[in-house]
Amino acid sequence: MKTLYATKAGLPLRAVAKGAMPRHLLSRRRHTHHALDDAIEQAELFANLMAWPGPSGPSR
Repeated sequence: MKTLYATKAGLPLRAVAKGAMPRHLLSRRRHTHHALDDAIEQAELFANLMAWPGPSGPSR
């Protein structure tokens, strides 16, 4: 997902961190360290990244 974000944002991979991503891309779920909860959180992040047109497109 870091590579997907870096590509869409036009950033080098080394500049990408979850904390640097726009808030609207992140899941609203709390990170619990429970496998199912964390898998759902990651799936939401992936879906948001796939739908995101990038920084030059509409934010939602």
